[in-house]
Amino acid sequence: MTTLEAVFGMASLLAIFSWIALFIFYPRKWIYQTLFSGTLIVLALTYLFYLYQGFGSPEDFNFDSLAKVRAAFQSDEALLAGWIHYLAFDLFVGMWISKDAWEKDINRWAVLPCLLFTFMMGPVGLLIYFIVRAIKTKQLNQSPYQ
Repeated sequence: MTTLEAVFGMASLLAIFSWIALFIFYPRKWIYQTLFSGTLIVLALTYLFYLYQGFGSPEDFNFDSLAKVRAAFQSDEALLAGWIHYLAFDLFVGMWISKDAWEKDINRWAVLPCLLFTFMMGPVGLLIYFIVRAIKTKQLNQSPYQ
């Protein structure tokens, strides 16, 4: 197994265990502290390392066309950085969903599909949560300050 495959596996496992812990312990403040100060920092540092490895020069950060984005992710290091980016940001969104659902007294089991879809398909899970949230709050307008 290559180092990149090992890092991919470890980052993915860390994310999966973080999601499970988030679902189980979401009404506890310590889970957010652990995920913010632990998991997200580890993922961010790992992302930064492989981002640097995968993109050698500032010219590699040219994302003004689909072809240039495709070219930017040709190296395995850049692809791994992209995967870790997804893991970190989807987890962050899942944390927001969980905290918001807890504050709005939305049933944990109604939130579970939102979290699963956020883990697997990011914005789709957030959209599902917005629908669940709108039904619970009886407000179509979605704001983090509601």
